[in-house]
Amino acid sequence: ISAEISHDGALTIIENGDDNSDETAQNEKVEEFAPERDYVMMHRVMSSLPPEELKRFGGLPDLPALPSANENTTTKLTKADREAFEQKMELLWQKRQEELRKFQEENIANLPKILRERIATLKGYLVDIEGSLDKLLIEKKAREESESSDVLEISKEGDGDDDDQVIVKDILSALRDLEFQLSDVDMARDFHTLGGWPYLVALLSDDLHHVQSRGSRNPNLEKDATTLTEKGDDVLAIIDEIQSLAAMTIGTAIGNLDEFRSWALEDISFPIQQLFNQTATTSTNKNSQAVSVSALSLLTNTFLEELNLRSSQMKGMTMAVPMKDSSIHSQSRSIYKIRAIYALGSLLRGNPPAQQVFVSQLAGPDILIRNVLGTLSEVRGPIASNTMAKLDYKFASKVLALGEDLVMDVVLHHDDYVEVDEETPLEVREGYLNDGIVTANQLIAAFTTELWCDLSLRMLSVPSDVLGAQGAIAIKERALHATRALGPSCRESHIFGDWGVEEVAKVRKEINREGSGDGLEPTYRKELLELIESVLSTLK
Repeated sequence: ISAEISHDGALTIIENGDDNSDETAQNEKVEEFAPERDYVMMHRVMSSLPPEELKRFGGLPDLPALPSANENTTTKLTKADREAFEQKMELLWQKRQEELRKFQEENIANLPKILRERIATLKGYLVDIEGSLDKLLIEKKAREESESSDVLEISKEGDGDDDDQVIVKDILSALRDLEFQLSDVDMARDFHTLGGWPYLVALLSDDLHHVQSRGSRNPNLEKDATTLTEKGDDVLAIIDEIQSLAAMTIGTAIGNLDEFRSWALEDISFPIQQLFNQTATTSTNKNSQAVSVSALSLLTNTFLEELNLRSSQMKGMTMAVPMKDSSIHSQSRSIYKIRAIYALGSLLRGNPPAQQVFVSQLAGPDILIRNVLGTLSEVRGPIASNTMAKLDYKFASKVLALGEDLVMDVVLHHDDYVEVDEETPLEVREGYLNDGIVTANQLIAAFTTELWCDLSLRMLSVPSDVLGAQGAIAIKERALHATRALGPSCRESHIFGDWGVEEVAKVRKEINREGSGDGLEPTYRKELLELIESVLSTLK
């Protein structure tokens, strides 16, 4: 075999047909020649840079026009001109490549530094929560007084050069940036490896924030009721925002890969104990015993604590608890609950071990459904705003969607779950029970109780005057999907066996009104009607 290089640099391999060549020739060292640099191509690449970038390099040398289509430009230049052009291009090219190399090295090297800085901010907040909240409240008041709506999130330190490091000022800014950073799989993995996960999860703890009962106030603060009550609401709203951002960050990080699923149950007690050098915070979930403090347990406890607060306000009467709809805290709390459901979904979907704990140890399905029904029953008062009502229905819709997804997890991936049927021996079932193993049947049953089934039908008749026509349709569509998923089990437990048929048929009548001016596009209307027929087929 031989090789020929043409005038344009192309390499051609030619077989000589000599099969009897000496085998030892294969071991001979072959001299390799590096191809000559294509300075015309370099010029073309560099010319694509923005003008301001080229200016930093002193501009590009002029590229002489080709004398003909078949001739190389540089061969027609004088030797001196060619050398000057090539030297200039070589210098520019090397400088550009060095800048790119440094940029890559500095950014890759800075990633762990950025994560360490964010972790340090989380730890700093946790060891001085009261002081941090006071600073955040002062900054909030200062912005309001200056009538500025701009939120200062970052500041720069240094002499103003381009290489100044961007420094995060507070916990809110750190969490906003961290949620973005952890959307990258490698960054999420590094964050966990560097030990940041326990401190992020700890932000969900009401105990660490010294909020034993949401809405409670220190009786010693009654001296200046108006001012201090408003201050209390502002502080609780800031805590809600911190926990909302923490929940979003947790959901973003853990939702990346299956390998991160175990973080849902990771006990954070020891790192937090080391941070405070005291006994670790324990779960206040009364429905569980000796449950480790994890992202899953703290998020579940969020909804349990609200139930406990409602119970104390009920005083043996109705679940319809009057709420201060005008309170900034009420709105921030509603937003946090929605973010917490997002995080719960990331922890539970496709995660049978976490689902086991959620159902068997935390009583999560029962806590969620009671919280939702209580939320929808809250008395907002005569000045109730549509904003709060929309948040309530959005929360309920997301909870229902989570229940549907977990039921479908079992249905679609039954091999990942323990299944029993009539032929399963009694001793085997008792063994599962003694070992605390929740079977596939029990998991589905936990999300198809009477309360869960009632919620799916209730969400088929949400008020359009509150949510708007499009908003109401979107929630009803979500409820139709949930009704189809929960329907088989709900129908079996219904005394008459016609569970949901009437409610779904009512939605069909509402949707099947083309020309009514409801704003539905014909294609979307058709899709909804097909979905409704699918649901009715399942129920019948």
